[in-house]
Amino acid sequence: MSPKGRLAALVVGVGLVAGVGIAAPALATPTAPAAAPAGVTSTTYTAGFEGGDWEGWSPEDGGNTRGWWIDHTTAQAHGGSQSLNYQLDGTWDNGTIWIEKEFTAPTGTAVPVAVTYWAWSPAAGGPGSGYWLTTASIKGVDHDLGATASNPPWDNLGTWDITPEHYYGGWHQYTKSTTVNTVASGNKVNVAIALHANFETTRDYLHFDDVSVTIG
Repeated sequence: MSPKGRLAALVVGVGLVAGVGIAAPALATPTAPAAAPAGVTSTTYTAGFEGGDWEGWSPEDGGNTRGWWIDHTTAQAHGGSQSLNYQLDGTWDNGTIWIEKEFTAPTGTAVPVAVTYWAWSPAAGGPGSGYWLTTASIKGVDHDLGATASNPPWDNLGTWDITPEHYYGGWHQYTKSTTVNTVASGNKVNVAIALHANFETTRDYLHFDDVSVTIG
């Protein structure tokens, strides 16, 4: 699939649902990133998705989505004038879409990686409006590796790298930090920022912006 244009699939079934519900619970204080190994320099990469530029990120899906796309939009922006609009038809009660980028990382058995990003929703998406979840995932390998038709990547919430977080109204910053064995991964780190549905509605008003990835 090409990262340059709109990745689109036919969206059928239930139309746009406002997704209002009870207020989501407060997020726990993020765990402080681990200290870098001796001699490892910390590097931070940022992306604002301005001017229709993907900045090396690729839109992807888990293979079990009914209809989706990820595209640039000026409808909402946390910084600058553009963000990414995630659109996903969850009327089959499942589906995961994400952007992903591979980074070169220093050598180490436990290299720290920290990810922050901003997501926008018109209202809080707590349990009362179904489980539409956002999360960042950090792996040494691509998230499609080892996936099959019967077991697409991230098909089950139990296989996600972190506990997914509910949506908040307006812009909200999400964080994730972990360590990666880059000796085993060939000095590669793959970061993904995802939207997951396991509730039978359609979402087409969610926006993501201002991603920051710190390695080391």
